[in-house]
Amino acid sequence: MPDIEQNMRTLKLGGLARDWRTVEYRDNEQYVSDLLDIELHEREVNRINRMIKTAGFHVIKTLDDYSWRSGIELPAGLTREYMVDLEFIDAKENLIFMGAVGTGKTHLATAIALKACQEGRKVRFFTAASLANLLLERNNKGTLSAFMNGLKKVELIVLDELGFIPLHKESAELLFQVISDCYERKSLIITTNLEFSNWNTVLGDNRLTAALIDRLVHHSHIVIFSGDSYRLQQSMKRQTTPHEP
Repeated sequence: MPDIEQNMRTLKLGGLARDWRTVEYRDNEQYVSDLLDIELHEREVNRINRMIKTAGFHVIKTLDDYSWRSGIELPAGLTREYMVDLEFIDAKENLIFMGAVGTGKTHLATAIALKACQEGRKVRFFTAASLANLLLERNNKGTLSAFMNGLKKVELIVLDELGFIPLHKESAELLFQVISDCYERKSLIITTNLEFSNWNTVLGDNRLTAALIDRLVHHSHIVIFSGDSYRLQQSMKRQTTPHEP
């Protein structure tokens, strides 16, 4: 008798190899259809997992885990639903999350981007410093064009922690090129602890900063995060909550 499960694995039918015995037989058409549904579901799950891995999230954060605090100020015309239902991506608009460290900007950006992956959209996640360094490295190696072409296939780019580390002139110019290429073609989520008036301290060039902000705000929703650090509050809460014996 042939090894059915081994043959399935040889044919790269991993979902069937694992679950085919669970399918109830009623007639030929139903049985084959249910088997195919198993494999199609398995392949879709694997595809989504590959997209999540490719996105490059530092930590996986979900919307279910997110606490919408009163300190989050949405601009006129923007709703939570518009963000979490990913309508801004369809409109090729940007979200700029601006506020102090620890107020939940990165968590929300990550959670929205993760949902985009789960819906089959191509996403990339970078810190501003890591992307700037990567662009400079690619440029020095002569592979920048290939990297930029890869980004053209992405629907959403998350640029986290803009403002934490000042960028060198060439790195800032390359980052500007990425953001310019996104204009009216794809969406960005940018998290920053700096107001626009201080972005020149990161980019190091007033003209470049003005041009960058001009491109961004044209199709952006600016969300303000205020209040105390959420991480600090949670840490203090854990320390003051008595442990059960």
